[in-house]
Parts: sequence; C-alpha cells; structure tokens
Amino acid sequence: MNQKNNDFKHLVGHACSALPLSHLAIKEKYNNYPLCLIRYMEKGNLMDYVEVGFDKENVSLTFIMDKEDKCCSASIHFYEPKDETLFIIFLRQYSKYYSYRKKCWILKDSIYCKIEESESTHFYFYKMPVS
Repeated sequence: MNQKNNDFKHLVGHACSALPLSHLAIKEKYNNYPLCLIRYMEKGNLMDYVEVGFDKENVSLTFIMDKEDKCCSASIHFYEPKDETLFIIFLRQYSKYYSYRKKCWILKDSIYCKIEESESTHFYFYKMPVS
C-alpha cells in the first residue's frame, strides 16, 4: 500500500504540473511515453487532448487543452477498478479537505480533484479560475 501511495503521488504530480503547460510542451515532456493525440469537435467547438499511457502503473493521463492551447484540466483513468478505490483512499489522506459544495477534493495550490463516472471513472484535476 505504501508503494502504491508513492505511485499515486507521482501521478498526481504529473497531473498538477501539466496544468499551465501548452499542447506542444506536454507532447515534448512525454515524448518517451505512448501518446494519443485527439482532436474532438462537437457543435462547432474544437478541443484538443493529449493522452499519455503509463503502462507500468496501468493508468493513463489525459490532458485537455483550452482555446489558448494551455492545459486546463488533467484526468487520471485507472485500468483496474481496485486502483480507483485505493486512489480515493489516497485522496482522503493526501488532500486538505473535501468540499461538499463543489463535490471535489481540495489539494495544494488551489487544485481541485473531482470524480466523474460514466462508462468508467475519471479523476479530473483543475485549478479554480480566479474571479
């Protein structure tokens, strides 16, 4: 479990450190990993994604770009459901607190982690916009 926690810190570090990066910077940073570049269009809105496979950890990180081509959100997707459960336990210990109003964990540097469940579970990391 302790080794798994270290892996989780590593993954959270990747997700959080990519938030201010550009599409090109992320591709360069992860050029030694399996990459999937995705261009998604819906109702005239175009979005670019960079998905990075961390095969050793059985996980992928997806970086979502905004209109200025900066990473606005990063998501972690675990290949094994048991890792999702372990990650939730890790977040409870690692985060400052859970915001019930925003339905997310608050991490350091005002980074939020929210769970989204559809066909699979994704953990989204983002910075709250300054008002």
